[in-house]
Amino acid sequence: MKKTYFLIVLIGLTAFSSTIVSAQGWIVNQVIVGSGGVYGNTTNHVSLASYNPGNETTADFGEIFTQSIQDIVISDEYAYVAAQDSIVKFNIDTYEKVAAIEAIGINRLLINNAKLLASYQYPVTENFVKIFSAEDLTFVANIAEVSDEAAGMLVVNQLAYVAVPGGWQSTVGKIAIFNISDYSFVDEINFNEQGVGVYDLFYFNDQIMSVNKTPWGGSVGYILTMNSIGSHTEIHMINETLGKMVGVVDGILYTIMDGGIGSIELSDFSVINTNLVNASQLTIADAKIDTINNLFYVTTTDYYSAGFGTIFNLNGVETGNFDAGISADAIAIDYRDYTGLYLLYSDVDINIFPNPSSDIITAKVSNEDLIKNFIIVDINGRIIMNSYNKRNEETLVININEMDSGFYFLILTIDNKQISGSFIKK
Repeated sequence: MKKTYFLIVLIGLTAFSSTIVSAQGWIVNQVIVGSGGVYGNTTNHVSLASYNPGNETTADFGEIFTQSIQDIVISDEYAYVAAQDSIVKFNIDTYEKVAAIEAIGINRLLINNAKLLASYQYPVTENFVKIFSAEDLTFVANIAEVSDEAAGMLVVNQLAYVAVPGGWQSTVGKIAIFNISDYSFVDEINFNEQGVGVYDLFYFNDQIMSVNKTPWGGSVGYILTMNSIGSHTEIHMINETLGKMVGVVDGILYTIMDGGIGSIELSDFSVINTNLVNASQLTIADAKIDTINNLFYVTTTDYYSAGFGTIFNLNGVETGNFDAGISADAIAIDYRDYTGLYLLYSDVDINIFPNPSSDIITAKVSNEDLIKNFIIVDINGRIIMNSYNKRNEETLVININEMDSGFYFLILTIDNKQISGSFIKK
């Protein structure tokens, strides 16, 4: 077995070494966008799409025969989708649907240690939190003690925390706690009227925190904090209307604020910027932070005729666009760990020709194994092209005409292992 050193042997230029070493690690593979379609149109179903930030293209890959989407979570190469009356699992390397279950009233999802936690809302009237197997979505347990409609969830160590906003007429908000190892119920902390709208939970500075959605007609929002067992709680009023949480970067909370995206300093809960991303004439359906590249992915819609996807940096400057359907209420970012990508072991040689090339490259391997799929990665660690749907080819022909000039890695999967080669696009 031989060791292939791309840092020195293939590149032969020590000037590239530090750049390529820094590229190893987590990258954004794709952004998954779920759209609910035209509000009230029963023939317009939930659709799923993949946006590739490397080549800035969007490809539709799935449909769920229901009318709204609530959440998407990603674990490894799988996306779990909460869509009104069902939970559906997709392989987002092959884009195949691999499992589905009925889940009327489904709201939010969370993956933890091969378990899928699911929170429920109207029309459900009991068992507002359920546990499923992440592998095949078989039912595992109910958390029957959660008292009302549930929303965002969080797991810290062995404890699971659940936001309990209740129904739309609720006048209080709670956070429930249970043990994730044996599903035993611990407590439910009632924040009373200042907990109204409790929804998105996150962990920061050894505290469980919640962003509370401002109820209809309200003018202020709240951020709740508590220690791990709920014996110490605090309530921080924000003199702006709050909506979905977007993410946290470097101690700053980004959240829907006054219809746009604003920022809050978590050390003292002061508002930094109320209008980081402007509120448009359309409603922000969802927004997520790419924490590797420090970008906002934002979808906007009027829920009946238009939908857009826009990318901003953390200063609120627009940097790009992506396709988003009407009612694109769920976004998830597919992070992949490619640590060690450029140091692969193989007893198989890969031949790429012509090299350099300006338009077409052909790849063959030295043994008789068939090529199952490929990935092209640039020296900054970004996936520029992938083709997980390619199967069993002796010779791989790839059109690189649209790629920028530069140095790239081609990673092939053959016989359940990966081999790598490099090429130059002229």
